[in-house]
Amino acid sequence: MKAFTSYRLHITPLSPLHIGTGESYEPTHYVIEDGVLHEFDSVAVMDVLPMQDRKELLAIVSRKPNPDMIKAMQGYFYKRRGALMPWAINRIPVLPGVARLYASRVGQTANPESQGGQDNNWLEIDRTAFNPISRKPVLFGSSLKGAIRTALLDKANGGARAHEPKGLHEFQGRVFGYPPLELDPLRLVQLSDASWQSESGLTATEVHCAVNRKKAPVRDEKGQLRKALGENKNLYQILECVSAWRYRAFSAQLNLQRVDDLPQQDKLPARKFRYSLEALAHDCNNFYLPVLSGEIRLLKERAFIDNDWFESIQQLLKLCQDKLKSGQAFLLRAGRHSGAESVTVSGARNGNIKIMRGKGQQPEYADAPKTLWLAAQTKEQQTGLLPFGWLLVEVEPLDAPETDWPELQALCEARLGDARKLAERLEAQASKAAQQRADTEARRRDEQERARLEAERQAQAAREQAEREKRLAAMAPERRAVEEFRAYYEEQKHKGRYQPGSQFDEKRRAFFQTAQAWTDQEARQAAAALLRETIKDWTDWPAKKERKAEFRSGLEALEGTFRASGNP
Repeated sequence: MKAFTSYRLHITPLSPLHIGTGESYEPTHYVIEDGVLHEFDSVAVMDVLPMQDRKELLAIVSRKPNPDMIKAMQGYFYKRRGALMPWAINRIPVLPGVARLYASRVGQTANPESQGGQDNNWLEIDRTAFNPISRKPVLFGSSLKGAIRTALLDKANGGARAHEPKGLHEFQGRVFGYPPLELDPLRLVQLSDASWQSESGLTATEVHCAVNRKKAPVRDEKGQLRKALGENKNLYQILECVSAWRYRAFSAQLNLQRVDDLPQQDKLPARKFRYSLEALAHDCNNFYLPVLSGEIRLLKERAFIDNDWFESIQQLLKLCQDKLKSGQAFLLRAGRHSGAESVTVSGARNGNIKIMRGKGQQPEYADAPKTLWLAAQTKEQQTGLLPFGWLLVEVEPLDAPETDWPELQALCEARLGDARKLAERLEAQASKAAQQRADTEARRRDEQERARLEAERQAQAAREQAEREKRLAAMAPERRAVEEFRAYYEEQKHKGRYQPGSQFDEKRRAFFQTAQAWTDQEARQAAAALLRETIKDWTDWPAKKERKAEFRSGLEALEGTFRASGNP
């Protein structure tokens, strides 16, 4: 007998789902443009920005860390979004209301009404659990197993009230017959993390507002509808969520440990809690189907529900009713804002649901929450809302060939029109971004090559200068003066056309006069040869006859015994 019976799970999200990890998209690490959030590595992208921009950022981050500094950083990246977006490491769609909120707040400081203080965190977006390598979402096995546990616990509890003073763990222990913990029946259920499998080319997540709404209409003394406490305070959350209707987007493995033939049965969970897959699926459906039906009914009554989603979920329940009955599929609800009815068991929640009241008022306890959180496009939205966290889980034996379900795939595909259009737009953007990156890389390589060549030139010039200075230091003063004037002459000549009356003429005249005072005949001749070279190759003789004659006689004097009279 095998120690485990293993199953392959195909998981299709039916509504937005957010599993928090404490991580978020920081407003200094993303920009939103044209309905898409572009995430970037703010350190890595520095290489693509010009030096002046990098200096500006350095000046900003060197300030005192306060809201104004954060605001300046947000504005800095937003102004440069065109240069940054091609280097995005992740792109996810953002619903219109969130995009408008971002555009109205980026680079500014929010003033929450409830606190009256400054708050720059309103542009933080809580991200759902993801694989850091692929950056695709992941459903933690612990989250899914927790949802299964709630359903199994509800069945085992049978609707009885909870009376344990120490809370949840004591209650679970009584119902499941532990401690010791080895008697916990969920020890025999092993569930892997569910990884993203979809190859549809569609985005895996999108950004929603989470808004709080009252379950039942309540009117004040003037007959006006009262808003939920969170709605009154304009409280909302911005959440990255796994997108709904991605056919079999996740895959996981579930193992059921078989222990009936093991010795020491008293140290194992009770036999009545050793679940088959079918029993586990039935318990999940018996728990979650009524929750789903009740929530749909409530959302219809309150006119909150997205009618397209309502039609699709009705079609889905009809399509998969046989698989739900046979245990080949089951519903789960996981993640943030699943609702108290989905995370607590019947009977035990009675009188234990904490209801927050207004400022200065003590909370009250009731059998059910009075509000619910829904996924929205804007924080003001009252209709077209979606519940969070619903999943359809299909089960296949792991050792059986994998099968497809075209009818479910078609049902999902019918909901993906906008997602397909977005995917086409992102693909076009990605192609354009790839070309921009290639152009930037080529430009950067050219800049680096020019910098390298300039560094080599400067190094060579430095070496030549050092050698020249060393050589000059070893020369007699006269020879050193000749070499120094030659260097100056060649430098001026390299600069361009000779200009009569320029500084060069003054320096040449000074060199000429200095050389006439020398007694070293070889040095005098060297000076004369250099001066004649300047005349022949660059300046020509002075235009005035008197000046030319003076120059010529001076040169002949320098040349001394080598010339008796003056022919130039």
